[in-house]
This record gives sequence, C-alpha cells and structure tokens, in this order.
Amino acid sequence: MSVRVVAWALAGGVAVAPVAAVPQELAMAPMSAIKLPTAPPTLSPDCRTKRVASDLFRRPLRALSRAVRAKRQVRVLAIGSSSTAGVGASSPSATYIAKLETSLEGSLQGMDFNVLGRGLSGEVAQGAADRMKHEVEETKPDLVVWQLGTNDALRHVSLDKFKACVKTTLAWLAENRIDVVLIDPQYGEALTTDTYYEQMVGAVAEVARESRVLLVARFEAMRELQHERGDLFYLSSDQLHPNDRGHRCMAEQLARAIVGGLMQADSEQTQPVFLP
Repeated sequence: MSVRVVAWALAGGVAVAPVAAVPQELAMAPMSAIKLPTAPPTLSPDCRTKRVASDLFRRPLRALSRAVRAKRQVRVLAIGSSSTAGVGASSPSATYIAKLETSLEGSLQGMDFNVLGRGLSGEVAQGAADRMKHEVEETKPDLVVWQLGTNDALRHVSLDKFKACVKTTLAWLAENRIDVVLIDPQYGEALTTDTYYEQMVGAVAEVARESRVLLVARFEAMRELQHERGDLFYLSSDQLHPNDRGHRCMAEQLARAIVGGLMQADSEQTQPVFLP
C-alpha cells in the first residue's frame, strides 16, 4: 500500500508525499477481517541482532489495540529530531517514517496506518515536550513514537532535567490515553568517546522502566551491528545520522515492537475470567 503522509525535512525544506485514497474494498471491509499475526514481524538479515531492540522492554499497547479494533485508519505521531526529520535518508520513501507505515500495513492486513513525521533537526527532548500538546491536538494520534536523547547527550543536558521532562510528558500522554514508544539514541563509535552519551542512553531506559512504556533500544542493536560490520553499514558519512539501511532497520525494529505490543494487549483481553 502506498505511503499516505511522509514529512521529510532536509536542508530546511519539507516534502510531503501525496495522500492516497483509501481503497473502497478496504473502507467497506468488516471489522472481523482484522486479525493480528501469530508472531511479531521478523527482522531482515542485515538488521538482525542477537538481542532484538524491542524485546527487552515489552509493554502492551492497550490504547492502540482499542483503536485498531474500532476503526480502519490508525494515526501514529512520530516526533523527534533529525532521524525523524529524515536526515541521512536518500529520499522521502527511504525514511523510517515511510518504512514504518508500510511495515505496519504489511503486518496488519486490512488496516490503514497514517504515520505523521514531526521531526526537527537539532531538537532536544524539552523542545519536543514543549510542542507535544500542539502536535497531539493537531494530529489526534492513537500512538506516539518519540525518538529522543541524542541531542541532549551531545549538548550535555542535565540528566535529572532530561528525565523530569520526559516523565512529565509521558504522564500527560498517559492521562490522555495515548500509547507511547520511545526510541533511544543511535550508536556510533565516535559518539561514545564521550562517556556522557551512554549515560543518556541509560537515562532513557530508566524513564521507560519507571513510566512503563515500550522502548526500542536501538543503541544496543546498532552497537552489535557496528562490532560486526562497522559504523558506515548503517550510518551516513557524517557518522551521526542513519543512512537508508539505518532508517530501514529502525522501522523494522519499531514495527516489531508495535505489533508485539498489540499482541500483548490482545492476549490480555482474551484471557479467560474464572468466577468463584
């Protein structure tokens, strides 16, 4: 299925893919046609690691599950910095935003996913938090994907300030019954020469645990791939932003996490109730 909306900000410009009409047969399909897969999607060989990036912090996506059962089109708000803006990708269709949309629709036949990219290059977590309410009000998402931490680490933002900002924003999203997936910073050998960088990665994991939200730990996955194949396997020549392969692997990890969260929520709903 074609990508519906892709926001791509490169060199100060924004390109938006055309909105495709929902096929009539899709719009008319009965709700019973929606069936979750029996397992989360597998990763392609060049994205596969021994510890899958989304499997350490599994969480049920209950709000997203209700949306999937209730309607044909599901909205996903992807917010973050340059990776979410599409920097490093060779075209709008190569960004993780675009790849995530097609991956989710491939895993959940009969569903129309609208993934809206709202990335700003160079933004720290506080910047995304400051515009979160506006973005949520405008897009009305069923799921928020928040890519964060890289610029905070590079700028040495206080860890306590960072964690407080993210926790407050996650609490607001929870109050509004919106599920969240966090994506921690990318790995790069040059990036980790500064010990503060890994401390920020740890801070993201700590917040995910305490707030009980799903985390895609791409740092660890990319570190394993780097040890096997080198930084330029998934990073662009600046050794900071993901290249096309990096964007694709990120999308695959996200799709696996999201489908896994849907399956976990569905399993909770179908558990038998034993009355005394």
